[in-house]
Amino acid sequence: MSNPLDQVIDDVIAREGGEKATNDPLDPGGRTQFGISERANPEAWKDGHVTAQEAREIFLSKYVVWPKFHTIPTSHKFTQEQLIDFGVHSGPAQAVMKLQDCLNEAGANPKLKVDGDFGTKTLDVLLGLDDRTVNNLLLAARIRLLGRVVQRNSNQLNKLGGFLNRALGFLK
Repeated sequence: MSNPLDQVIDDVIAREGGEKATNDPLDPGGRTQFGISERANPEAWKDGHVTAQEAREIFLSKYVVWPKFHTIPTSHKFTQEQLIDFGVHSGPAQAVMKLQDCLNEAGANPKLKVDGDFGTKTLDVLLGLDDRTVNNLLLAARIRLLGRVVQRNSNQLNKLGGFLNRALGFLK
């Protein structure tokens, strides 16, 4: 593996259940394999399954490059890794909005617009703060979000333990 983000993507795929295909009727994404849902990625499912390579390409393009998480330097790898996973789990824009809230809470000056766009202002504020501190603030925000998701949709209650374990894996 030449790209340090290859390991991050491998870790996401493992957290998503790996190669095993699932079809949980309570999962709004429908059939899922390698964490790639049929609903969000019908092209990957056109032949009835997803390959590991297809999954890696989707994760890299949709959850690393498109939201610009690849622009975060290794000095902030804890936050970068969590943002990628958070983006896979809740959507990149949601992950960025929670990050922007956390950066504002940590004293961003001037305050960032909470718009879900990981632009240069958000990156500059992030780089001015300690990685571990931002990561753990983001983790707390992520856990609060998970609580609200389950509160709004009781069908997700049986998954709460797994959601929390996944998030808490990023505690530094």
